[in-house]
Amino acid sequence: MLTYLHDIRNKLTLISGHTAILSKKYGEEDFHAIRTNLIRINEIINDAYKFMQEGYEECKLSFTSIEFIRQMDLLTETISFLYPIEVINETRDYKPKSDFSIDFNINLVFQVIENAIDNSLKAKSTKLIIRLLETGNHCVFEIVDNGMEKKQTENSFEEISIIPHGIGKAIMNDNMKKVNGKIEWGRRIDNSGMIVRLYFPKKA
Repeated sequence: MLTYLHDIRNKLTLISGHTAILSKKYGEEDFHAIRTNLIRINEIINDAYKFMQEGYEECKLSFTSIEFIRQMDLLTETISFLYPIEVINETRDYKPKSDFSIDFNINLVFQVIENAIDNSLKAKSTKLIIRLLETGNHCVFEIVDNGMEKKQTENSFEEISIIPHGIGKAIMNDNMKKVNGKIEWGRRIDNSGMIVRLYFPKKA
């Protein structure tokens, strides 16, 4: 059932992306009813996710460093296709200092990334820089936006609403925990946007 829910979410993502592009071209008013219903449909899907995931152990696969880079590059390219925002993909520039493996579930991680991008769009971001970094025992997937209308507070993620296919802060944290990782966010040093970092533990 979770597979079906995820497939529905993917289709909803496509519809939402195209709706965003059309509303930008022809005016938000004409698409308000569609966007409102997309939000409601996504809320129902999120409720179903929560219900189905109680006691459900998500499958994790062990990816080599090269495979992990390819997966994150694929997710970044998918984001650039789905969302009406400029995406600068620097994931391919990452050169690991040594070989490692990472526990990974593409569905769980993509849900987290979707929500981060939704938050950037609501902050009127026009550009995202997405890269991979290495820090200590973690490989870090970093999303940097230039949104200026976010509430610039430590708890800014508390303000997230579901537009149109995001998931809440609790599920974002839970998804990362399921792959033994964590998520952090904060302001850019010059206050010109936000930075979201997904931490994935490296295994020798």
